[in-house]
Amino acid sequence: MQPVYHSHHRIGHSLFIVGAFLLLLFGTILTPMSSGSTRAFGISDVVSGSNQARAQLNKKPLTSNAKLMTAAQMKAEDMAKGHFFAHTAPDGTVAWDYFKKVGYSYEVAGENLAITNESSDAIIQGWLNSPTHRDNLLNSQYADMGIGMASFGDYQGHKGTYVVVAFYGKRADSQAIAATTNPAGGTTNFKPRLMPVSPEIIASIAIILMAIGVALELRHIRRVHHSKKIA
Repeated sequence: MQPVYHSHHRIGHSLFIVGAFLLLLFGTILTPMSSGSTRAFGISDVVSGSNQARAQLNKKPLTSNAKLMTAAQMKAEDMAKGHFFAHTAPDGTVAWDYFKKVGYSYEVAGENLAITNESSDAIIQGWLNSPTHRDNLLNSQYADMGIGMASFGDYQGHKGTYVVVAFYGKRADSQAIAATTNPAGGTTNFKPRLMPVSPEIIASIAIILMAIGVALELRHIRRVHHSKKIA
């Protein structure tokens, strides 16, 4: 029976080592890269990036309008709170309702949305790559811009995401009933996942392997101790 004892000892030791390695990987590499805030940019970066994109195509820069900045931030926070990513909220609220709330009357208005855990450059590039978002970003009719941003959390398995709202407009003395509105939809930009299995599953597997390893080791110790008593 001695070879069986040693076999259990080797298996238990190996399982414990593999489990410990996976747990170490989870704690030092996977968890920091997949949880918590990953934002490395701010609203000002999206504003400057938007105007840089316009300048490259000989478009006039947009002015950061205080009312639109407030409206866009309200929309971003409402999306984060309600955990939805769309032009129309579950209660039917649309972008232009926020324009009205802050008292911004317009001749023409537009909205771009984005959700990301990357950078402001990724947001701008995502808008440029989408025809409808590109039209909004580069539209010569607009004069003003407002950007809002809020922490969204998990989105379709992606961690640490932020939702970004861009409102565009051209002011009017009074609200034109037939004013043009341009909702362009939303773009998504995410960091590539390290692996298809979530870090939490890796951690669970690691703990199970370590537990099995410890159980086999204890069983080995008890049997060796028992065999010594018999001898």
